[in-house]
Amino acid sequence: MRAETIGSRVPRTHCSGRVEAVFENACNVVLDAGGLITVLAPQAGNVAHGIRLSRGLRFDFQLRRGMPVRVEEDCVDFDAGAVAVRLAGARTWASAFRPGRCKWTPRAMRAAARARDLLGREGAIRSSEFLARVLRMEGPATPLAVRIAPILASLAHCTHARDRAGALRQLAQLIGLGPGLTPAGDDFIIGWLAGLALQAGTPPQRAFLQDLCTGIAPLGSATTSVSRQHLEDACALAFSERLSDLCLAIGDAAHGPGLATAVAAVVQVGASSGADAAAGVLFALFDCAPAGRSTA
Repeated sequence: MRAETIGSRVPRTHCSGRVEAVFENACNVVLDAGGLITVLAPQAGNVAHGIRLSRGLRFDFQLRRGMPVRVEEDCVDFDAGAVAVRLAGARTWASAFRPGRCKWTPRAMRAAARARDLLGREGAIRSSEFLARVLRMEGPATPLAVRIAPILASLAHCTHARDRAGALRQLAQLIGLGPGLTPAGDDFIIGWLAGLALQAGTPPQRAFLQDLCTGIAPLGSATTSVSRQHLEDACALAFSERLSDLCLAIGDAAHGPGLATAVAAVVQVGASSGADAAAGVLFALFDCAPAGRSTA
């Protein structure tokens, strides 16, 4: 089995761990020294802590929870050779998305508004309370929806004021909020950081973003190991491929088909993870927009 890509945050030194979770098209490996590696099927989007295979593998047929794993410089070995992933020849993957990518021309603003419209259509079929809240959609007041409403209002206020301590108090209430391997609150925060990064075009904006990333990292202890790794990647501004592609499509004012493709791809991640992250992007771009920029 050969790897096609290796995420930029995957350790390339000798280390060991164990399989923590196995799915049809992916598996998560927890490292003994801390951190997590995700091995992905070819159709999955890249992540900074991931290794994507060059051809399909039914992970749930060949791997099991608790199986020992050894990571070498050129191989990931499962259960003393039962399954081996060769790393030689794989290219390193890192997103092209960087802070301040969006210059907020009228075309970029129209692209952001178009993304919001496209996600509004998705909101009707995705079970994301965060997306429904950010889009002001009508619907039942679920316990999660009721809980997040005042948090998001306060978060927007703190972001406008560049109140780091206040923002971190609100974010601490979202960490680990919701069911699943990557709780909805964590996915939203990751998307929100990506949205802030997209528009961080000035030194004060970038400094505020870095302060937030520094403050969020320790909060990861309150969530799952998988989500903690995604949060650590996001705090290093190493966002997943599909979330990065959405931000790049907005920042580069992509034409209709390209933007629609990016939106469709991101919302397909997990049951609601992609939609929750997209909600975070929209919240950063519209509810937390810098003073003086129109959000119409």
